Amino acid sequence: MVSLLARNKQSFGPRRERPQYLHVAIGTVIALFVYPLLYGALEDSALISIILFNFLYVFTIFPLDGPLWRKVCLLLFGNMIGWAWNFIELSFAIIATYYFGDAFNIVHFIGGPIVNSIWIVAIWSLGLSTLSSEKP
Repeated sequence: MVSLLARNKQSFGPRRERPQYLHVAIGTVIALFVYPLLYGALEDSALISIILFNFLYVFTIFPLDGPLWRKVCLLLFGNMIGWAWNFIELSFAIIATYYFGDAFNIVHFIGGPIVNSIWIVAIWSLGLSTLSSEKP
């Protein structure tokens, strides 16, 4: 006879799940498709930050459990946010260069990657929290 304790045994270890390799392949194709669309519209540092975001997002979010449509929508949303963020940042840089001169270019060169990491981490964490709300 099985005791009541043995029947209600819970396991608290890490849950084993298989990575979604098909989702990663589809995400990589989408990220590669977005690159030529953004190539002419962005400057080099903005393009590098969006490529970095796509690489980080596809290889860390797409293998997780969750619906593919949600992952793709969040990837495209992140690309739109990155494009808008870099457009606003470029506008501020032009205005600051006009008022403060070429000394601002050095500050923009050093601070640009730090400012870009703000939107990258924010959208990446939004994707993680959205997928973590899914029940396994």
